Amino acid sequence: MTKKEAILKSVLKLVNRAGFYHLNMKDIASEANVAAGTIYLHFKGKEELINALYQMVVSDFNEFVIQGYHADLPLKDNFFRMLENAIDFFLEDTDRFSFIEQYTYSPFIFKESYEENYVILQPIYQMMSDAKKQKLIKNLDEAILVSLIYGPVTMMLKLFLAHKTDLHNNLTKQKLVQACWDNISMHTLTPSSIKSKPTSKKKPKPNNATQLHQ
Repeated sequence: MTKKEAILKSVLKLVNRAGFYHLNMKDIASEANVAAGTIYLHFKGKEELINALYQMVVSDFNEFVIQGYHADLPLKDNFFRMLENAIDFFLEDTDRFSFIEQYTYSPFIFKESYEENYVILQPIYQMMSDAKKQKLIKNLDEAILVSLIYGPVTMMLKLFLAHKTDLHNNLTKQKLVQACWDNISMHTLTPSSIKSKPTSKKKPKPNNATQLHQ
């Protein structure tokens, strides 16, 4: 591991231990076992460090997720394999998930972090475009589709961190991935597509007053 990588990994630990605002160069240097001056050889300051860490985590994430893709497999199978990889990536090091969650809602995001190579779930974004063309998934805006996939995953990861579910259980993980697919699948039944059973019309019973006049 290079000194730059050691510094970034130290930032990952410290951010999840104390948050962005309590991060300082002295603690980073101590955690990474480097001189404080060494940090400034690679990074101008705290903001650049945090953005560099985000880019590293997202690049590693997307690289890990794309390993589940095989061109000879049906699109749905690739979706399942890739989303399972996404979950496994965060299970291997939950600090990465906690960091991404903090970063998403922080003011540290720089323009370069929005570039195509640093978009979380980028491989799945690309696959969804093909799925739309094949009419396998709903024709919704990409942001909505991703929220229908990533939303349940992040919630389940939070429950896992709270020891309220076990994502190491393969059946639980498979059910989660299936639920995400059902959220976006074109063939999932919706309230408007569920036909209600016809009800037989019953003739109203005559009341006593009606019977007296007959």
